[in-house]
Amino acid sequence: MDEKRALKKFYDQVGELYPEEEEVYRTLRGRLRKKFVLAWLEKQSGALLEIGTNRGMYLQHYHGPRFGVDLSLGVLRRAHRQKPVFFVVADAERLFCFKAGSFDRVLCSEMIEHVFHPQRVFASMAHVLKPGGEALLTTPNYRGERPTWVELGAMIGYGVKGDWREKYFHTAYRPEELVVLAAEAGFQVVDAGTLEKEVKYAAKIPAALLLLGRRLNRLLKSKRFGQWNEDFFQRFSLFIYYIAHYSLLEKLLLLFVREGVRSYIIVRTPPEANGASS
Repeated sequence: MDEKRALKKFYDQVGELYPEEEEVYRTLRGRLRKKFVLAWLEKQSGALLEIGTNRGMYLQHYHGPRFGVDLSLGVLRRAHRQKPVFFVVADAERLFCFKAGSFDRVLCSEMIEHVFHPQRVFASMAHVLKPGGEALLTTPNYRGERPTWVELGAMIGYGVKGDWREKYFHTAYRPEELVVLAAEAGFQVVDAGTLEKEVKYAAKIPAALLLLGRRLNRLLKSKRFGQWNEDFFQRFSLFIYYIAHYSLLEKLLLLFVREGVRSYIIVRTPPEANGASS
């Protein structure tokens, strides 16, 4: 089985079994990310394509023609349909199912870290965007060594099994690396940087307790305690964040945070471009 078929098989399984939205957006990271993406969407207009749409949660907040693509048919079967959305099963590395210059805006949030050829995703975005069109892409940031294959983590509890020795491909990109990829695809960079800086102060103490609990659970081998430990980490992180955020403490703490745990880039196609990518 080639890598693309294996990848599709894995994400079909994830889409069927793992409630990603419920798990991710109850966390501090997920809530901060959602706030950032929705703030960008509120300023946009025209036809929007979301690449790696999952269940299309962001599309439900957009006030224009909405289209979503995902590699997983399973997840699209469970997609939100309160508002009219066109969903398509498609490969983010080859979006030639759409005519060149079909969309005014593209959103690609938390997807590129799962693909083996990120430059092809940028080429796909360049292909589908109209001249002068704009795109937002977010992805995990990293320091030190770039991650590649990671443990399944919480997905194991939902019955997800990895095709690569119980791991799955999940990498990360620094903002400057995204800038290089964007330039290679012919984009103009509007903005690039990091977000979710608040995680750096809010999760520090909870993370220490989380690791202590994980070590203890090596002896206890309790699934219930392990879940409680993970939930306590998320709740404690949120508690610290809200205390700091609604006081003057956050401004002080952020002075010591150089960058966030998430990278982002906003790009635009040149007005004279034809929107196509070979």
